[in-house]
Amino acid sequence: MLLRDVIATVVLLATVLGLRQLTVRFIRRRLPKNDQLQLRLASQIRAFSYVIVAFGILAIWAAELQALAVSFAVLAMAIVWATRETLACVQGAFYRVSTNAFAVGDRINIEGIRGDVIDHGLLGTLVLEVGQGHQRTGRTISIPNSLFITSPVLNESLAGEYMLHVIKIPVDRDSDLAEIEQRTLAIAQEACADFLEDVRRSIARRYRRHGLNPPLVDPRITYEVVDKNTVNLLLRLPTPVRLERAVEQKVLRAVLGVPEGRDTLLPPAPG
Repeated sequence: MLLRDVIATVVLLATVLGLRQLTVRFIRRRLPKNDQLQLRLASQIRAFSYVIVAFGILAIWAAELQALAVSFAVLAMAIVWATRETLACVQGAFYRVSTNAFAVGDRINIEGIRGDVIDHGLLGTLVLEVGQGHQRTGRTISIPNSLFITSPVLNESLAGEYMLHVIKIPVDRDSDLAEIEQRTLAIAQEACADFLEDVRRSIARRYRRHGLNPPLVDPRITYEVVDKNTVNLLLRLPTPVRLERAVEQKVLRAVLGVPEGRDTLLPPAPG
């Protein structure tokens, strides 16, 4: 099949070029040497021969060219399929940069993964995991950038060094809620008194940069009904981003009347 196409191509070239040469010679013998008509006809014959050669080659090699096009299409599809995750990660990196979603040092939460960003690249983002109780686990998690395209990213560092943290305190519905609220607010006010003004300035500056009205940062309490016997006190208070656990534990210990210390559990009895 291939040999036949090669022979047909050679015959086509020889025939067209031979006919063109004979035609040009005939025109040159019949017309004056410097006649404009001779030059124009010779040029048109050469162009017409090129067209015939091009269409002839396409007709001869049509099957092979079609097979080659299909092969290229299949190859392109295979390449796209094999690199789809890589391409999605690159898209995620461009999305992160274009939207300024977060930066190194921010604390983010995505798909249940929470941690401090310590590095980011074209394909992935590395975070230092923060587990339950806002404690660092010491583990690092590599998040593929493709996740930023399909899942929302919660940036807990919008206010820079500070954040508004919510503590959930369940209490008995028959308790003196007014007294508990007053005491809890006083404890929270004392816990964040040293940095409250800094928080107020930092959050106001950061929110205005994004065109938002800054929220009130003083400790406040709202209620959430759990069932007929229990309600949750939702205490919102400002804390430094890296110290929310320490502030939370300080408030909870004071509210619950637990003495401060590194560990309130008794050591196990000797065997």
